[in-house]
Parts: sequence; C-alpha cells; structure tokens
Amino acid sequence: MSKSDKRDYYEVLGVSKDASENEIKKSYRKKAMQYHPDQNPDDPAAAVKFKEATEAYEILSDSQKRSAYDRFGFAGVQSDFAGVNARDFSTFSDLFSSIFSEDFFGDDLFSSFFGGRARSRRPAGPQQGSDLLMNFEISFYEAVYGGKKVVEVPIKKICLSCEGSGAQAGSSPKKCPDCQGSGMQTITRQMGFTRYISQQACSKCRGEGEIISKPCKECKGSGRSKENEKIKLDIPPGVDSGFRLRIKGKGEKGKLGGGRGDLYIRLIVESHPFYNRQGDNIVVEIAIPYPLAVLGGELKIPTPYGPEKVKIPPKTKESNILRLQRKGIQRKTPYGMNYGDFLIVVHYDVPKRLSEEEKELLVKLNEKMKLSKDQSVLFDKLISEAKDYEMNL
Repeated sequence: MSKSDKRDYYEVLGVSKDASENEIKKSYRKKAMQYHPDQNPDDPAAAVKFKEATEAYEILSDSQKRSAYDRFGFAGVQSDFAGVNARDFSTFSDLFSSIFSEDFFGDDLFSSFFGGRARSRRPAGPQQGSDLLMNFEISFYEAVYGGKKVVEVPIKKICLSCEGSGAQAGSSPKKCPDCQGSGMQTITRQMGFTRYISQQACSKCRGEGEIISKPCKECKGSGRSKENEKIKLDIPPGVDSGFRLRIKGKGEKGKLGGGRGDLYIRLIVESHPFYNRQGDNIVVEIAIPYPLAVLGGELKIPTPYGPEKVKIPPKTKESNILRLQRKGIQRKTPYGMNYGDFLIVVHYDVPKRLSEEEKELLVKLNEKMKLSKDQSVLFDKLISEAKDYEMNL
C-alpha cells in the first residue's frame, strides 16, 4: 500500500486527533480483536485491516511519532509494520505479539483469544547477562574516609569445556520434540461448553526449547561455570550502610554473545564501640567526674578526624548534650560538601572504688552540701500530706 493509498491513522482507529492515550489503546484493542486473522481465516481483507490498525496504533501510541505525524503526516514517520505483508501472518504475528501482547493480553489471554498462536518470549538472539547484587562489609573508618578495596565476586562465565552449549564434546543440544524449539506448550482445558487455551513453559525442556541428552560434566549442562573475579571498588568518603556502588559491565556474562550485566555492591558498615552514627551526625556518650560537671572546664575527646577540645559548661546536668558543629561525617554531594555534627551526651562518672583520701574528701563535701531548699520544702510537704491522710483513715 503506497502512502497515497493510506488512510489517516486517526480515521483508521476511529478516534479524534485530541484522543487520549487510553482512548487510542481501547480503540485499537477492539479493532485488533475484530480483524485478527485467526478470527477471520477466510477473509483476506481482515488481515489488511488488522495490519492497518496495528500500524496506526504503533505510531499514535508513541508520543514522539505521534507528534511527528501530526506535523508532517506520513512523511514524518516510518512504521515498523509498513513493509510487512498482511498475508504473511507468521512474520506479522511475531511483531504484533512482541510489542502488543504484553500490554493488552499477556501470553495466556492472547492465546485464548487468538487460537493459541501467541509466540514464545524465549529470545533467539544474544541475551544480556543478569545484574548481580552483593553485600560487602567495611569498617567504620573505611566508611568515614573512603578508600579502595578489592572484592571477589562469583561470576557465571561461559563453560570452556563445552563452549557454552551445555553438551559434552561430540554431542549437541537437540530441538525439544514437545514444543518444537519454541520453549512453550499449549494447554487446552474444557470446562462445560467453553474451551480455554493457554500457553506455559514447556515442561520437558523447561522453556529452553532444547534437550541436552549428554550434559557437560563440568557445568552440569548449564553452559556456564562459576569463577571468582576480583573487582576493584572505589568507596567514596562518608558512605553509610545501604549505599550501593554500581560497576558497569561486571555482572554475569550474557548468553549467545550478549553483553555482561552490571554489578551492584551494597555496603554494610560495621558498628563501632564508641562512635554511633545517626545520619551524618556522630553521637558519643562520655562520663565525666562530678566536680568537672559542677565547676566546668575543658576536656579533650577523640573524633574520627582527630582529637577535639570540648568546653564543659559549669553546672552541666546529667544527659546534657554538647555539640561540636561540622565535626561529624563529611561527604561530597552534588551541591558541595556536607558536614554533620559531633554530639556528646554527658553522664556523671560514679567511681566504683575510692581511696581513703577520696572518701574523706567526699565525707567533708557531703557535710557541706545539703539538699536544695526547694527540694527540702517539697519533701516536708509530701511527708506532711502522707501523715494527714493516714490519720484520717
């Protein structure tokens, strides 16, 4: 059909030029079911209309192609179906099912509508290798400072013994007799007056389309062998547990010449006995002598980036939090460097053992220091209330 003989794509699907994506999809589905060659085996015109509707949908369902068609007409677009002979249904069905069957029907429903002729999804060409995800544990300091590490990753590679065929030397895989190499088998179920037709992976070849009678002894028929590959990691400073590193092209190798997938390393940061990370902040708990808490002073404490002097304010209370700004986790972001804070939770240090001199000093201090006036008044009031209540019983 020449371009001059073509009908307007909107006219073919029976929708307006401002039709929504959903309206276009619904209209196409209706026409595909109406004109599908399996539904009209004795009507050559139906195959032509089916191709015409499919071509129209391919263009109008793609926003870029639709825009080009609206501006330039047929001269602005090229359909994947334009050169397909409508009578060559085997070729046309491959294209149709690969693009549209998943969107509308799925394999089972597609086959039940159209006589079980949905094509297998088993790819015949090169297959991209799978991505790999691996946990890798690093120390707290490695997370803070970053650095370079080497990790051994188990990679499935092509078996050298059988060169990836999965069969022993001198033999080769044979086409599965049950599915004829498609990897799929048609299941027919009769329920009352209704016959249901669906497709599923072939049980004999497990969807592979091939049978290996003499599996390779090295790879057990898989065509792949496991090897450890050393991968260098570049860990950025400031990472936390759950951070993922992506190493392109270091996943599993593909089949039939397909490229390798990607490797994802999920970092797990070991806990530290002193430093507790909360986001980009570092929290520590320290115990200070009671006189230092009362009188105040200065204390040198460690941080991951070196020692820091901390001022202890006079009359520091138990569990008070002191803050060292911008002394927490340092990490680079797309907007520049980010600095967390270093938080210090103060506790009173109650010694378990005292020397005789320390005991004497504490006795003298205890004699001098009494309960505060406010607390003494409160205690007296509560004792009095308890007595009054007891006398009224």
